[in-house]
Amino acid sequence: MVDTYKNYDELSKKEVRNIDYKITVKYVNSKTTCISIHGGNIEPGTSEIAEEIAGNIYNLYKFEGLKNSKNLILHITSSNFDEPNADKLIAKSEKVISIHGAKGDKPVTYIGGLDKKLGKKVENRLTKKGFKVAKPHAGIDGTTKNNIVNRGLSKAGCQLEITLAQRRLFFKDGNLKKSNRSNKTDLFFEYINCIREALSEY
Repeated sequence: MVDTYKNYDELSKKEVRNIDYKITVKYVNSKTTCISIHGGNIEPGTSEIAEEIAGNIYNLYKFEGLKNSKNLILHITSSNFDEPNADKLIAKSEKVISIHGAKGDKPVTYIGGLDKKLGKKVENRLTKKGFKVAKPHAGIDGTTKNNIVNRGLSKAGCQLEITLAQRRLFFKDGNLKKSNRSNKTDLFFEYINCIREALSEY
């Protein structure tokens, strides 16, 4: 997929904040930050996952599409994502975990990024609970140095690409557009606990 906008500056000149998209920053003075840069209606379900992982424990950043349709126009690839609030938050974070949505009709989480240690801990926690994980293919592996997940103080983050099939299982009736807490399944919270446990032991 070729992005419509090569960076945030281009996007901000054409799209209207709080109408076409919104930005959420929650800083809780943590050394760890959880981000969803393709949230809302861009890659549905990723905002909710990032927000729940962060809770009141970790910093949170969300860039969410609000359009009724054609939200993929708001997609800026991770290596080019340079929204100033995100850059500022990531620059003072030692650990970064980035939540993305991948295509796929089987429930799988592709674990990438340059933080192999955290990636392995996430893999161990997820597989122990019966979630399927796999190595990501080129393009979603999050291994470029300029990927936002790798721009923190450690220069290495963990990127999770979660297939559509897996995300559907996190919401009742597979409804990714309905994000209230009551719509989340037990599996959603099991998944979140796995990620939190991996972060806490690292």
